[in-house]
Amino acid sequence: MRTYVEPLTFGHVIGYVGPLDDADLQRLRPLGYQRDELVGKVGVEAGLESILRGTNGWADVVVDARGQIVKTIAMQPPVAGHAVYLTIDASLQRATARALAAGLSRDGKTAGASVVIDPQSGEVLALVSLPGYDTNLFTHGISQAAYNGLLTNPDRPLLNRAIAGQYAPGSTFKMVTAIAGLQEGKITPQTMLGCPSYLTYGGWVYHNWAGYSLGYMNVAKALAVSCDTFFYQVAAMVGDVTLARYARAFGFGQAKELEMPGVQPGLVPDRIWKQLTCGVPDLNSDACRWTLGDTITFGIGQSALLTTPLNQAVYVAALANGGVVLEPTLVHLVRDASGRATATQQRHVVGSVPASADNLQAVREGMREEINRPYNMNYWFRAAGVPADGGGKTGTAQWGGSGLNTPTHAWFVFFAPFAQPDIAMSVFVEGGELSEVEAAPIGVDIMQFNLNNHAAIRATTPLPPA
Repeated sequence: MRTYVEPLTFGHVIGYVGPLDDADLQRLRPLGYQRDELVGKVGVEAGLESILRGTNGWADVVVDARGQIVKTIAMQPPVAGHAVYLTIDASLQRATARALAAGLSRDGKTAGASVVIDPQSGEVLALVSLPGYDTNLFTHGISQAAYNGLLTNPDRPLLNRAIAGQYAPGSTFKMVTAIAGLQEGKITPQTMLGCPSYLTYGGWVYHNWAGYSLGYMNVAKALAVSCDTFFYQVAAMVGDVTLARYARAFGFGQAKELEMPGVQPGLVPDRIWKQLTCGVPDLNSDACRWTLGDTITFGIGQSALLTTPLNQAVYVAALANGGVVLEPTLVHLVRDASGRATATQQRHVVGSVPASADNLQAVREGMREEINRPYNMNYWFRAAGVPADGGGKTGTAQWGGSGLNTPTHAWFVFFAPFAQPDIAMSVFVEGGELSEVEAAPIGVDIMQFNLNNHAAIRATTPLPPA
């Protein structure tokens, strides 16, 4: 019987075990499971079920009329399951949860997520989704009323937003558009493009966030000030198919092989995707035709583009480490019942961004400028006493609604230190209206804890003796 400690903080990572239902039994009976057993349902309890479970013991015995054993014919002793040590740093997980909860409460929001990754190894140091729920209810027997309460809660506490919440990334995607434009030769780091308050494409007006012209600028400054109209122009030059190719190179649209079920891929749209999913028999209809408007909004992280907080952390980790896309992992070490190490964490490279070092550096420079003076983002670092030594990008992503009634989500992605990054993170605030006010301060608070406790977080924790 499991009893979970701090389930509201660790529950979405660890998950829980519960009794087999009929579907579980049909699937697992060939593996030796019996009806009265427990099985991992979500989290690493489910993802690592085969490692954690062990092997049942058995005995063939002769009993008398009273049921007493009089003779043992044969037996096999049980074998305990393996012990798994996670990459999660407990103190950083708690600090991330506190920072996220405080930020949500401060701004009157109720849901969000944050993922912190080591950009050199791919180890997940913290993975938080709020609100959480008490996983002990499921292991010890949840009432129907309590279960219905979780299912009908509008904040959806059962949803692990960190791995399964799929949202438009907004302006945090602009680094992909910048890399595509640079690498395809459409712009250079020195190219100057205007940043007007709006541009017109196909008779439609597409606005910048600023209602006035910000003048001419290069790509680094465009990232620092998050100029929408600059990236409209770059996306139009690159085109949707090429932009989608670079997005996939960064890991967008791909479910990560994390050690738990339920990881979602997000979505990378292009003209082929639109024709396949338009749901109209006439593929030449307006509903099926990809437009230039689709391309330019794709370029600023909108259109039909979707991502997850986990994907965002992997993406910013690749920007931090020079373009290496790593498979994230939650498993640091596995030991068998005798204490022998059977598996240790290995750095797993799954791809590389097709970009030169100079082009990556131009983009990283824009991220560094965003969090430094004279830009407003620097306020949060100065207020918290955290050095702005790294690269960051905010994003306020529109979703749903129409006209002026367009709800938004708030993002912040960040890596540090700038020269030799050892931390990369994503912060997501569901329903956030202004990313630099709602998401970024949460990231700064997490970074403050990381700096104050850097040695302890990075130290190899002594493991219990075998």
